[in-house]
Amino acid sequence: MPKSKPIPCTKEEINALIKASMENDFYYTLFMTAKTTGRRLGEYLSVQVKDINFDKNVMMTIILKRGNPTKKEAILTEEVSRLLQQYIKRNALKLDDYVFRGKKTGRRQIQNMIKTYAKKAGIPHNIMFHNFRHYFITELVRQGWDYSQIAKLTGHTSIGTLVHYDSSVASDIKDKALAALKNI
Repeated sequence: MPKSKPIPCTKEEINALIKASMENDFYYTLFMTAKTTGRRLGEYLSVQVKDINFDKNVMMTIILKRGNPTKKEAILTEEVSRLLQQYIKRNALKLDDYVFRGKKTGRRQIQNMIKTYAKKAGIPHNIMFHNFRHYFITELVRQGWDYSQIAKLTGHTSIGTLVHYDSSVASDIKDKALAALKNI
């Protein structure tokens, strides 16, 4: 988890950020994948072509738990699966090649490019890669998923970690709650 809690992004902001990145094949593919899988940046950096099973639409990522690497499965949407296949083909990546890592695309460069694309998209607050994870989880909570399901899907080891996502969902019902409280 990042040192400071990210300001949640709206669906419109996430989509504007992705649209701003369309000029760059690498970032567009990474951001689309992050929007729909909700993994940590370090997990994407560990993905090799051989870790993606396009027949099953899954991608294996590695999570470090107490220093021990643990493989976790991320489900890919049909759209992202096709996007990844096209990206791999266009860039002539081999099975052992890393999908989201290159000579000039490390952790720091990715974080810097997020800020560049956020500015281009007109997003007024600070954005970091973790915003994709936060967005993904928040959207699942809004759709009624329970925390145990979300924890399995995102690789969280503790359901308690997910509770802080309630704050952004609670803001959605603020006006309705205030109206109801007037009648109490």
